[in-house]
Amino acid sequence: MQARLERILHLVAEGYVRTAHPVSSATVAAQLDVSSATVRNAFASLEEAGLLLQPHASAGRIPTSSGFGRYARDLIPPAPMAPALLEALRRRFASSHGDGLLQQLALAAAELSGYAIVVTLPADDRLHALEIHLTPIHARALMAVVVLENGLVRQVRVDLDPNPDDEVLDDAERQLRQLTLPVAAVPAALTALARAAEPELARTLLAIRAAWPAVTPSRTVTAGLTGVLQEPEAEDPAFVRLLVERVERPATEPSRPTTDPEATADGLELAWDETLAFVSTHWRSGAAAGGLTLIGPARLRYRPALQVVSGVTRALRAAAS
Repeated sequence: MQARLERILHLVAEGYVRTAHPVSSATVAAQLDVSSATVRNAFASLEEAGLLLQPHASAGRIPTSSGFGRYARDLIPPAPMAPALLEALRRRFASSHGDGLLQQLALAAAELSGYAIVVTLPADDRLHALEIHLTPIHARALMAVVVLENGLVRQVRVDLDPNPDDEVLDDAERQLRQLTLPVAAVPAALTALARAAEPELARTLLAIRAAWPAVTPSRTVTAGLTGVLQEPEAEDPAFVRLLVERVERPATEPSRPTTDPEATADGLELAWDETLAFVSTHWRSGAAAGGLTLIGPARLRYRPALQVVSGVTRALRAAAS
């Protein structure tokens, strides 16, 4: 694309992001010190390329999804966060563990960006259970507290009628401590142990096996939805419905847009869905690895949004090192 057309696309995108109104040729002409006729010709070329559109007659121009994509790609890699902010985030994440870390990651990204954040942690049955504790919660059920190697703690209800006595529970915990296996291999191991155990212990081990699939569910944490509802687009009920649907998707697909994501060299992915924009990346903290997606209007504040998504995941890596 010619340098002038690229510059005009950027000016339209930035003007629309700033004001939420179509950008006129006169506004762009004043910024470039050229005639409005020159800008209108450039608008026509950008419209023909599918990068700008005129929402209604006599209005200025706004970027299309493709136009925002061209603009956003030019902002990658984003400017790095200030070292002091990165260090503050690193300390914040270093003091959080398990589910609390997922919550802090989502909250930090939402606070800094002003947009909705979806943090996901897929189920992973390759993880090992580091500790397993059994506690009666009433006469016909136990609570199995399982500490996984990624730092997450799972509380799983184990139905037993009646509960075994304390001696059997202690014996069951001793048996469980011997299972230095991936979570996926534990049910078969429990079956084998039950075959060789006395009846009450066998009944307890088999009940734990029946409840075991609940140990490694996928996790989704969200934050920042109210921030997006402050945007002018939220006056449209259709926008709000689509936003809430994308944020509240099941954990397996928390924010799937209708366009295929465009991967970038910085590990970021960009996608658009009617009136929404998505900035996604992957994160890792020790043995835990998942995804983070920022969701806002297509009229996204792309510079800070890209910087936040990149920066919080960088701080998380530093906290885990």
